[in-house]
Amino acid sequence: MKRILTLIALAAAVSAYAQNPVSNPTLTHDGDNMVVTMDLDLSKIAPKGSVSLIPVLFKGDYSETLSPVGVYGRNLYYSLARQERKEPPFEDAGMQYLLKDAPKTLPYSCTIPYADWMDGASLRVDTETVKCCGRGSDLAQGEPIAKFEDPMPKLIEYTPVFLHVRPEAEAVVKERSVSGEAYVIFPSGKTAVDPKFKSNKSELDKIRATIDSVRIDPDIQITGIALKGYSSPEGKYASNEKLSIARTESIKQYVSGLFDSIDENVFKAEAVAENWDGLRAAIDASDYANKAKLIEVIDSNLAPDKKEARLKSKFAKDWKKMSADIFPLLRRTDYKVGFTVRSYTTPEEIRQVMKTKPQNLSINEFFLAAQGYEPGTPEFNEVFGIAAAVYPNDPVANLNAANAAMGLGLYERAANYLERAGESPKARYTRGVLAALTENFDEALSQFNSAAKSGVKEAKQAAELVKSIIDQRAELAAKGKWPLKK
Repeated sequence: MKRILTLIALAAAVSAYAQNPVSNPTLTHDGDNMVVTMDLDLSKIAPKGSVSLIPVLFKGDYSETLSPVGVYGRNLYYSLARQERKEPPFEDAGMQYLLKDAPKTLPYSCTIPYADWMDGASLRVDTETVKCCGRGSDLAQGEPIAKFEDPMPKLIEYTPVFLHVRPEAEAVVKERSVSGEAYVIFPSGKTAVDPKFKSNKSELDKIRATIDSVRIDPDIQITGIALKGYSSPEGKYASNEKLSIARTESIKQYVSGLFDSIDENVFKAEAVAENWDGLRAAIDASDYANKAKLIEVIDSNLAPDKKEARLKSKFAKDWKKMSADIFPLLRRTDYKVGFTVRSYTTPEEIRQVMKTKPQNLSINEFFLAAQGYEPGTPEFNEVFGIAAAVYPNDPVANLNAANAAMGLGLYERAANYLERAGESPKARYTRGVLAALTENFDEALSQFNSAAKSGVKEAKQAAELVKSIIDQRAELAAKGKWPLKK
């Protein structure tokens, strides 16, 4: 591309014969060449011998002398002609004129090979005067009249290509579940549920509310309601086992009696006699001084009753503290409601469900909902944002959400999504996109190359683009033009 920089001449006297003979100096970096043009005022030059105007391009230790312009008096001109035995005598020596033939204004132009040092070089015009008949000469160095600054090339820009991944279609039956835990308290030795005892009503209401949240949805079919009861590890194991089974069954009967519309066979009950796993987790998260020793006993192969005996005898204070702080939390009932959700087939229906019950949608259905929107629009990006909220650990949902976030310029949010997007080739490509958008081009190139080797065709083109950006900036840095000055 032809790049022209026209510079304003600096006022300087360049000869004894003319004040400011140079106007309109132009320095052009045209491909492999430097072109210097200017207008030279020769109207006031009237030498008895000769006057030569010698343009010089210079910077530091570098200089390039350009073709000179000479104006000769009659005597010296013909004297030189006789010496050279030709007419005119200066056909190979640039622009040389007999005084009477010299133009008043000379449009000067000279082309020389471009060299890197010329970026930042200055232009001056030296004046050499020769006395009549060639008797002695004098060279006066001119002042700088212009400086060439190679204009910044157009910076190569990175333009992202976002890849939204279509997830694999979910099975025809979309299986879901919701779960929770309740702390139903029984009087000592009792197994019947008493809703009025202590906080039992609110705990039982939690189970009921969870089931209701699923039951009232016409698009949902409940497939199972599982209850799992736990007892704390105090007392004889055999007794605790019987109590745990009886109490969990009692809760099952109570809860199933609340719902006439749900088949009783849907309810299942399971009991854990003593919740040693829960005790170990609680101790491990505690600040007990004897934590390691307590866990050693819990993890041992001792029978449950012997574990209890050893803890009570060797760590009596800790056992008392556990009885007050930890054991009540171990006596709980976990509940899980399993269900299936019908499939939605049209984008319009899916978008309607997305507004009110997004948890009913599969990842593939979210993808279908986005297809009717223009990529990059708020509606398009919203779909993938909701999908990632519903499926926070799904790689495809997070990958698509990352692309949507980058489309909005939300790079930090995109980075968070990409942490959960897995290591697929398209995930690596998308990490490259984010790196390129945040101008981490070395990382971008690495990610793109990796994705390209795995068959992502867009990654090869992106790698070539990023490589050209890296190379351009390296070239500019070598010339002291990168990073850009603010």
